[in-house]
Amino acid sequence: MDLFIWFDDEGNIVSYQLAYNKPHDEKAIVWNKKSGFEHLSVDDGTRSGKHPGSPLLVPDGIADSARLVSLLKENAGELDPSLRNFIVSGIEAHFKQDDPS
Repeated sequence: MDLFIWFDDEGNIVSYQLAYNKPHDEKAIVWNKKSGFEHLSVDDGTRSGKHPGSPLLVPDGIADSARLVSLLKENAGELDPSLRNFIVSGIEAHFKQDDPS
């Protein structure tokens, strides 16, 4: 997993990207304060017989929030608990309605 967090000048979170399923079938949860959540796949740019292109984020549909939360908690390491809780609560609240379980 990779987690990128962007803050404003006052230290408030304005956006984050949580990448998971690395290195194969990579996906990402992206949250932005203005536009909300997106669940995306990473198109790694690999094309048979051609030079690889730049990776792109493309729409992916339903996210398994229970699995994501579990992965995040397992891999949070030294992540500040308030940041972890902010991310976990957002994922749970937004993606619960789409959960396949």
